[in-house]
Formats: sequence, C-alpha cells, structure tokens
Amino acid sequence: QDSVEAFSTKVAVASIEEELGCELGAVFSEISEEPVAAASLAQVYRAVLKETGEVVAVKVQRPSVLETVSKDLYVLRRAAEVYQGLIERFAPQQRTDYVALLNEWAVGFYTELDFLNEANNQQIVKDLLIQEGCEGVYVPSVYHHLSTRKLLVTEWVDGKKLSDCNKDDINKLIAVGQECFLVQLLQVGVFHSDPHPGNLLKLNTPKDGAELCLLDFGLVARLEQKDMDTIVSAIIHLANRNYADLVDDFISLDILPQDCDRSKVVPLMDKALSPYVKGGGAKRYEEELKRMYGFDEDGVGAIGGFQSMTNDLLTVLNDIPFSIPPYFALIARAVVTLEGVALTGNPDYGLVTEAYPFVARKLLREDRPEIQRALADVLYGGGGYNSDGVQALSFTRLLSILNGALGNTAETEGGTFVDIDSVPDEGAAEPVELARYLLSEKAESLRGLLEKELEEGLDLLLRQSLRKSAALAFANAPRPRVPFSGTPIG
Repeated sequence: QDSVEAFSTKVAVASIEEELGCELGAVFSEISEEPVAAASLAQVYRAVLKETGEVVAVKVQRPSVLETVSKDLYVLRRAAEVYQGLIERFAPQQRTDYVALLNEWAVGFYTELDFLNEANNQQIVKDLLIQEGCEGVYVPSVYHHLSTRKLLVTEWVDGKKLSDCNKDDINKLIAVGQECFLVQLLQVGVFHSDPHPGNLLKLNTPKDGAELCLLDFGLVARLEQKDMDTIVSAIIHLANRNYADLVDDFISLDILPQDCDRSKVVPLMDKALSPYVKGGGAKRYEEELKRMYGFDEDGVGAIGGFQSMTNDLLTVLNDIPFSIPPYFALIARAVVTLEGVALTGNPDYGLVTEAYPFVARKLLREDRPEIQRALADVLYGGGGYNSDGVQALSFTRLLSILNGALGNTAETEGGTFVDIDSVPDEGAAEPVELARYLLSEKAESLRGLLEKELEEGLDLLLRQSLRKSAALAFANAPRPRVPFSGTPIG
C-alpha cells in the first residue's frame, strides 16, 4: 500500500536524526514538509543532499511498526497451527505445511523492516539487470552511507504509476517489465516479489534509455538453479497443454508427490490450468469455470454441472496430496500483481503465453544438462521414430521453437495455447533469419544437442557398416573418378 494515513512529520524528522546521529540540516539542505507517499511500513520524503545538491528519496520507518507486525504475526501463527491440526486430522492426505508457509511470509515481513536488507537487495538487482543487459528498466541508486535499518536514502525519480497511464503506455511498458521479471525469476534467481502498481513507474524523463522504473525492494525472493530450470520446463509444457509432462515438473518442484495418481491429476490440471492460460485474469477465469461446469451468469447451473464440480473438488481434497512450497507462494504473489497491472492495459493478457518467447530463447541458448533435457523433450517428443525405433528429431518442432524464440508462434484453440507441432502461417521467420539465429551464440544449447545427435548417427553408421563383409562393402562402393574429368577409373 502506498496511500495510507501518514504519521507526524515531527516524529519522522526525530527518527531520521536519530538514525543519522546528527541534525537534519547537517545532511539535507531541504526536505519536504509532508511525505510524498505513505505506506503501511514507512513513508517517503523528498530531500536535497547538502553536500552534492542531489535530490533524494528519504524513506523512514513508522514508529512501533515492529511491535505491531509481531502481534499480527503471532495471531496468524496460532491460527495457522489450529488450521494445520484440523487438516492433519480431517484431510491427512493434504501435505501443505501451512505453518511453514506462514513462517515464510513472516520472514518476508521482518526482512522488509530491515532497510539495510532492502538497500542490499536494490543494489543486487540493479547490478544483475545491468549484467544481464536488461534494457528499458531503471533501478534507482542507493546511498548506502546514509542508510540504516530504519532509514533508506535512494536516488529521487519523477514519474507516474504505470497503472494510471493510458493503455498504450501500459501495453508498451508491461512488455518491458515482463522481460525484466522473467530475467529475475528464470535467469538470475533473484526477483522482486511485490511489483504492485505503486512500485512500477513510468518515468517523466527516461534514465539510461529506460522509461520504466522499479521501486521498493523490501521483499525479494531467491531461487535455486534447479528450480529455475524446472519452471522453464513447466512453462513450456503449460503453454503447449502438455499436462502429462507438467506432472513431472510439479513433482520436481515439490508441489506433487512422487506417488500421485496421474490418471486423476492430469484431467484436473486441464480443468484448473487451461482457463488460466487463456488469460484475462480472475474474472475471465471465473467465467471459463462457469462455462466449463454449465453455470449461467448468475451462478445457477444444471444439477449435473454442480455435481461434477463437487466431485472434482472432493477429488482434489481427498485424492491429490498437493502442497504449496513457501517460495512458490512468493512467485504467485509477484505473478498476480504483475498480471493485475498488465490487465488494465490488455484485458486478454496471459503471462504464460506472453512468456513463451523468453523461455524458448532460454532453452535454445543455455547448455546445462537440465535445460538440454527439456529441449530434447520438446524436439524429440513429437511422436516420430526412426528405423531403429528410437524417437526421431521433429523438424517441425525445431522450426516452431526457433520461430517462438523470435516471437512468432503458431496457436491453437482460438489463440489460447502454443501449437508446437505447427509452424506459424503468418509472420514466420525467413530461412536466412532462422539459420542466422541457429549459428549464433543464442542457440548454443540447440547446437550442442544436434552435435550429439550427429555423433550418435555417425557411430551407428560405423557399427552397421562393420557388420557387413569387406567384400560386399567393396563391391557396393562407387568407383572413384579422375579429378575434374568425371570419368570413372577402369
């Protein structure tokens, strides 16, 4: 929240001076009389540094906020323990650890109260985005020597909330923000977990070529490489409606257990996830579910539809022991808030299909074993087999994923899912463009995979030829020709 009731500026100034260890005038030549923004944990003032004349944002923590947060978390923790006990007694097949989930949120709240942690997070994300060449997004600089656990001083930026911009600006900049989020989530494993409208600004004047500014790094989550790779695989499978392989991804992410009943999980995945992939946010999702179960606009439906929905719900509660890892809740929060902003500009926005080109580029570029396995699943999973009964490379899928990396995808079901077994009818890349991409460093993983296939093919040919007699091999060999003459010898 960035518009809650502010606390007294007199109290704020006293807190700032206590944190700095000196009078306000020793550091700042001027400071705004009232806060420019007030949030639930802190409020922000505009100030000017006395030494350099630079304009800065001064974020000061609310008084007694630690005690307030601790009391709230204590009540929630006790409630989570009671709820966990009820689940273990009446639905023991459910394996989500709600106490651990609440603990993860509590850690997030407490780390948000440590502004030194926020300063460190902001610097790390700023450096990583520069390192990854993520253009179009600006992260303000941090004045570390003026920051403490309760005071954060950063570069001042002038801008407008992205959600308050016109639709054209939102659609333009949300694409930039989406790329930035995917780089954080899937490339570097350090991601902003709270990209709400107040933290995304359209800059009045671009900085370093960027028009979008990212603020507030109090809640930043981290992912291990194996989880990033599995999420990449999951997005590919989800975009292609390959729920059978998505089950394996969910098992790797500890959402589903190894012994889950796939015959029950896959159909329910289709019902629960397909409406989400179609995009349009919560309202569209609700409409799709109503249509699926035969409910009208007022929520009234046939008895069969209600019975079917009840059966599916009971199956989820009783037969599918899923769990929600604590880190996954932070990803979900970030995705929901980012989609919320995007939907104000495009009511049909869906992150899964929008993320597909980024994920395709990642599959083609990176040569780690986990990524190559995911790429091999795509390229060799088309159902074709060679003469030895081994799955063969699908050239259609090869062309499809190359086009996908370039932003051109074939779609199915009215544009809902990516059709990986088709090449786009319109906008497909020219052969020269595909070849250039294939030979560039952007397709290093793909070339490595094809090189292995070539080596295996040559090895197979060699073994087959050794089985034949030398005489038969000689008899069937073409007679050599005299160079440039075209005349066979003999």
